[in-house]
Amino acid sequence: MNLPRRGLANSALLIVAAVLAWVLWHKPASPPAAPPARLAPVRGATITDITIARPGRPVIRLQRDGTGWRLLHPFKARADRFRVEALTDIVAAKPHDEFAIPKGSLTAFGLAPPRATVSLNHERILVGRRRPFGNLRYVLIGHSIALVPAESIHPRRLTTDSFLSTKLLGDRIHPVAFALPRLSITRHHGIWHVTPTPAHVSNDRINAFVDAWRYARALSVTRYHGAPPLGRIAIHYNEQRAKKVASRHTLIIDILATQPELVLLRPDQGLEYHFPQEVGQHLLALAAHAGTP
Repeated sequence: MNLPRRGLANSALLIVAAVLAWVLWHKPASPPAAPPARLAPVRGATITDITIARPGRPVIRLQRDGTGWRLLHPFKARADRFRVEALTDIVAAKPHDEFAIPKGSLTAFGLAPPRATVSLNHERILVGRRRPFGNLRYVLIGHSIALVPAESIHPRRLTTDSFLSTKLLGDRIHPVAFALPRLSITRHHGIWHVTPTPAHVSNDRINAFVDAWRYARALSVTRYHGAPPLGRIAIHYNEQRAKKVASRHTLIIDILATQPELVLLRPDQGLEYHFPQEVGQHLLALAAHAGTP
């Protein structure tokens, strides 16, 4: 009598196992995990207008046009695309935590008042203090407070100087002649000629000298502090604009210092460009054995 019952039990177990296998086989796959949320829905590539307000500081306004970013306020100047985009990248930051704005004071988060207020197009971000641990910073956006990597938006780096282009000559400037204190370089029929003619200086060395000027980038750029010029450089150039014939202009650059650093002033911008001292060997003199800039 026990054998038939045991057989029935085994049969039942086999049926249950078969049903479970069928259910598991036909179970729908789990939906993919949602990607981590971005800080803001706006895309960095669509941002064309930036306003930065800091307590006790002039408002900074940056705007992008067809040629790149420009500083519009508190003064007008070329802005560095990579430095501006380092700021706009904040919209893609993945918050480590996010919570609704609590009732009461926001002082504990450094948001009353905020360390800075950044408006990217119409998206406003209030920048607060760093959290005591975890290298994270509080920011307020919309109706939420989020914790983002502290270095992704640092209030002390939201200054006019931090956004200025470090390139001495703009992309539209195409030099055709240089008048320096001790020599002149002029291009005729695509070839650069030096006056007075230096001994043992190759055409490659002259071309390298011109390229050093074309692509010169300073370590830092600041507002003019009023130091008297030590010398003056005139750069004659053609400016090429879209759908317009190139026009001839002259750019004046003053030499403010050569030691312990090279400082060049663009009076048209009121900006000082600070270079390492050795850069002066490539920009102010044409030596036969100078290293390639």
